[in-house]
Amino acid sequence: MVDGRGTPVGERLGGRRALGLLLAAKAVSDIGYALDFVCLSIFVWERTRSTLATGLVSVALYAGAIVGGRLGHAYGNRWNRRRVMIGADVLRMGALLVLVVLPTQAQQGWLYVAVFLVGIGRSVFEATLSAATPVLAGERTQFVNSVLAGLKGVAFMVGMGLSAIVVPLVGFRGVFLLDAASYALSALVLLAIRVPFRESAGPGPTERGPVVWPAVVAAGLVPLLVVRCLDAFGSSSQHVGIPILGSELSPDAPTQAAGALWSVWAGGLLLGSFVLRPLVARIVALAPGVVFCVATMVMSVGFIGMFWADDWWLRLASAALAGVGDAFSEVAFKQAVQRLPDDDRGPVFGLSQVVVNGGFMAGLVVTSLVLSPAMVPEWVLLLHGVPLIVAGIAAVRMGRAVRWTR
Repeated sequence: MVDGRGTPVGERLGGRRALGLLLAAKAVSDIGYALDFVCLSIFVWERTRSTLATGLVSVALYAGAIVGGRLGHAYGNRWNRRRVMIGADVLRMGALLVLVVLPTQAQQGWLYVAVFLVGIGRSVFEATLSAATPVLAGERTQFVNSVLAGLKGVAFMVGMGLSAIVVPLVGFRGVFLLDAASYALSALVLLAIRVPFRESAGPGPTERGPVVWPAVVAAGLVPLLVVRCLDAFGSSSQHVGIPILGSELSPDAPTQAAGALWSVWAGGLLLGSFVLRPLVARIVALAPGVVFCVATMVMSVGFIGMFWADDWWLRLASAALAGVGDAFSEVAFKQAVQRLPDDDRGPVFGLSQVVVNGGFMAGLVVTSLVLSPAMVPEWVLLLHGVPLIVAGIAAVRMGRAVRWTR
């Protein structure tokens, strides 16, 4: 039996089940990643009481992500996506298992290597999955992009909540073991499912180099990459500023105040991904670049509002708004890149990983060097004001182009 598109019904349903398994396994590994993201920094701080040593955890993570992005940009058009994603899971699993079995004295030195390898694995996995999504999801690509954005919010909320519970129960070694197990689960699912990760039609992977800039320019992706880089640079301001803001709003319980803001932001991700995005699905499909720029503006306004609003409920509303903008920007950017031919998507998503993680790491370095607690609101306004303005200009220009081609 075939459906209206000539696809065997059993094959179509089997593909959906396999995709569902893959998304579920990724959700588990994302929760593990979010749990580790919190616990690794706490682990280093508890051992060293050094802000420099603690800050180097983030530097190692994003440095690894940049290396992973470079690998994807250079080789993503010709590597076997399934094998590479399994390899990324195994790499992360192995790095954490070494951390589990090492003696206490040797753990700290390996931790930075492990975080670097986790950064490489996550960057390669995310870019490769984004490139393969149109093949895996077909006409449901935008929906799957939304699910992936929503899972990010779920992982953040669950991982942050678990960090306060799991460490007292199983210790840091237990946390690292749980995270390693989540990557093992993802790798096993990838081994078990039998779905294509590349388009069967066409010449397939080639031996040419990564996609050249003229192709990126022709697809209209340069403004999006510029905005994405500026936004990543600006996002460092709230990552450093929210803990400071939590201390100011609630000196006796700064973690609770900061956690509330991040949790509401994650709730905004879910709202944007699962409730609001379906209402404007046609607009996202027609003009993903415009939606991306507008969503970036919304996200910037939200983060600025978190630091400039006077009332607590306005700060929470701003956090939710930032989450909604983040969800739409993620979905729309993927939608724009996924219009490229199959063999070009991998290199461009790899390039995006380099741009985003490079911008964010540079922002963290600059913010850590120049920011003082007294100037946090002004710093957030400056660093988010720049991408807000640039995104607005890009949205107007791309909007005109969309109207001309309709």
